[in-house]
Amino acid sequence: MLQKIKLVFGIALISALLLVLFIPSPDEHSDGKIHIKYWYVTGAKEEIPYHVKKFNSIQNRIVVEPTALPWNEHEKKVLTSILSENPPDVVNLVTPVAKWASRMALTPLDELIKKDSFDSSIFFPALWQEMNWQNRTFALPLYSNSYAFFYNKKLFREAGLDPGKPPKTWDEVKKIAKLLTKKDSDGRFTQVGFIPHYGNLQTPVLMAWQLGAEFLTENGTKVNVDNPQLTQALNWEVEYFNDYPLNQVSSFMAGFGYAEQHGFISEKVVMMVLDNTFIDQIKLYNPKLDYGVSIIPSFEGYETSSSSGSWWVAIPKGSKNVEAAWEFIKFSVQKETQLEESNSMEEILFPANELAANDPAFIKGNKAIRILVDQMEFAHSPTIVPLVHDIFWREIMGALERSIHKIQTPGQALKQAESVIQNQLDQAIDYDNYVRSKMNFGSLAH
Repeated sequence: MLQKIKLVFGIALISALLLVLFIPSPDEHSDGKIHIKYWYVTGAKEEIPYHVKKFNSIQNRIVVEPTALPWNEHEKKVLTSILSENPPDVVNLVTPVAKWASRMALTPLDELIKKDSFDSSIFFPALWQEMNWQNRTFALPLYSNSYAFFYNKKLFREAGLDPGKPPKTWDEVKKIAKLLTKKDSDGRFTQVGFIPHYGNLQTPVLMAWQLGAEFLTENGTKVNVDNPQLTQALNWEVEYFNDYPLNQVSSFMAGFGYAEQHGFISEKVVMMVLDNTFIDQIKLYNPKLDYGVSIIPSFEGYETSSSSGSWWVAIPKGSKNVEAAWEFIKFSVQKETQLEESNSMEEILFPANELAANDPAFIKGNKAIRILVDQMEFAHSPTIVPLVHDIFWREIMGALERSIHKIQTPGQALKQAESVIQNQLDQAIDYDNYVRSKMNFGSLAH
């Protein structure tokens, strides 16, 4: 009897061992391929990205499994997965890379880049700059946007202006705007030539870049918001509104919205600095709009400037398939991949790869797109103070509002903004240093 029990027990033990040895673990697959999880942020339309489908179709070693994340939940989901040590292998995000890198949430790519002699010069400089934090590279830029100066040709003609000669300087903008502004019999604006603080890209910061402003010291520890260049730009805007009562401008802008209610698309604002998505928006909401696109104006004697951020791809900390993830993201940013993906889309998808963006297959003889690509050479990253990105822009907007409403002078407003930003940056650096010390990373010195 005892012998039978031992025999049964032995068979059970061997069976258990065989199960452990030969049944695939959750990370292994019966097809023998490496499966990597790819999480990407999506909007209203949930489509599998072209670069996923293409990658899966051209090789048999790696399978990319995409998962779309809703915008309002993506940050929480990604961070939770990393903290629970079950992250995806690749993420596609848009918030500042430094925000994630400083949390130790991303895998540094430097060794992979060096091993493969990966050429980072394929990217627009402003976009590549965003991928780096503390002298390490944490992501690759995937797609971007670009800004240019849009103007209504029909309204130029009606004002007796040559639609073939858009303004080249900010002083010309100011002069022309008066000719393009209209009021009704009650003195209310019905059309305004230019509104400096209307739009995603703030005119004073754009002007300050043109004048050579540096907002942050090279080591990233001291902000310089109260600088002569931004002060000059704010003074220009304050003076601009001497001709346009702010309460009336605010009432005029209250009727603006999105789509066909946008100020430029509805032909209520004649000139604006807008991004490349407006080419598609105009086609959709006002296809008969007669408009032109030109280089963003600058001050006399200074070069134009612009801004551009990026959607980027990275490998989260704790990924179980780093090498395979690297193969996928390398493929996704190549010229041919980006050209094919852009051509597969109904709307303009602006490549981060400079070679792809300059290719005739992307530009397609479209003068507006050519100008948007050219503006990328003068672009600055909107991530100016990475550790306190949101606070920086909140305080800049507050300083602008206080200045144009003459609550404070531009100098006073900027000094206040700088104090708040610096205080928050100091706290962020202290926290960053604490985390880095626990994670055995170098510290960011004050």
